[in-house]
Amino acid sequence: MRKQLVAVMATLAWACTDSSGPPPPVPTSQLHFVVQDTLAPPLLAAADSFYAKVGQDRQLELFYQGAAPGDTGETFLRFEVKGNSLLKRPNGTAFQANDSILITVSVADPTRFDFTFGPAGLQFNPAQPAKLHVEYNHSNHDFNEDGHVDGQDDATETKLNVWRREAADTVWTRMGTAKNESLDEIESQIISFTQYAVAW
Repeated sequence: MRKQLVAVMATLAWACTDSSGPPPPVPTSQLHFVVQDTLAPPLLAAADSFYAKVGQDRQLELFYQGAAPGDTGETFLRFEVKGNSLLKRPNGTAFQANDSILITVSVADPTRFDFTFGPAGLQFNPAQPAKLHVEYNHSNHDFNEDGHVDGQDDATETKLNVWRREAADTVWTRMGTAKNESLDEIESQIISFTQYAVAW
């Protein structure tokens, strides 16, 4: 019964970001990236790949290092592709039954929550998008970098979102996300491959 209550409370804690409409895109110089805490464990791997396949639910996870080198620790990132999520290949051709494609997720900068997805141009079904789930409990929660964590940082945390950009020389656009601040989790639906980051 207690587990069910916790699950219900966690579900209720998920909050959608401001629905008043997306803000205008911003250049990298105006985006504040969430960064790893200096005491955070290192990532077990900065990149991994898997085959997504039409008709099968598949996922990839990146982890922090566990207690000993080589041990799997806490989840850092999870990327999920449902069986009917694949829509078009980067060349624009549609996926057919039983088709598959190799997907690679890389951490663009190990000091911050910044990710690159490949192959670039891969498109997902808007009715059943892929999902990016990030756990930022090992981030530096002194978001305003004033030397201590306080109410101002709590206020900043409410602004965290997943942002995307198409190429290294383009601006970033805020996406719609769901966030559970009590569990330090953020999730966004993905309809195409490019670069994504957790920021405000």
